[in-house]
Amino acid sequence: MIRKLINPFNYIAGAKSLLIGLAMIFITSLTGYYSNTFFPDILSVKTGVELTFKVSLLFNIVNWLSISLLLYIASLIFSKSSVRFIDLFGTQALARSPYLLAALLGFSKSINRLGEYFLWKYLSIGEPTDISSLEMTIAVVLLTLIVIISIWMITLMYNAFKVSSNIKGGKSVTIFIIVFILSIILSAFVNNLIFNTLHT
Repeated sequence: MIRKLINPFNYIAGAKSLLIGLAMIFITSLTGYYSNTFFPDILSVKTGVELTFKVSLLFNIVNWLSISLLLYIASLIFSKSSVRFIDLFGTQALARSPYLLAALLGFSKSINRLGEYFLWKYLSIGEPTDISSLEMTIAVVLLTLIVIISIWMITLMYNAFKVSSNIKGGKSVTIFIIVFILSIILSAFVNNLIFNTLHT
């Protein structure tokens, strides 16, 4: 069971992974819209920000396409095997499924309350805010869960890349880390352009 949770791509790939992955991206975007949770790059999770469903969906599509495209290019360059476009893009779409859980956690306002409390208490920004010990504990637990979910998603993304490209060992790790960092920059840049274009 644990193996399937961190590497389901030996069982699900191709068109099946693409269809399931795209469905999960859509559901994550819809959930994020209602919970005021969005993903400004391939890794970051922001809560308490109101965006339209269109922006939420576009952000998630950009995040998926950014890393998928760069990993596909890297696979064509470094893999000795034939790399199928649909396998890599499909498994990367499916790998983003854990962020549905992150979007669901956004329904709790505890994280926002904790952020507002720290901004007011330590930086004198915003309105005076009080937070109970229970609320603070819930916020810390939720933040910890988001970190765990992020690690799970990164693990899925790496395993999806390794299976789809047939690149293994230290070479696959190095390529993935470099592409992952570049994808954060690319997705953040494109999503910022989208946000500024749709809000001007």
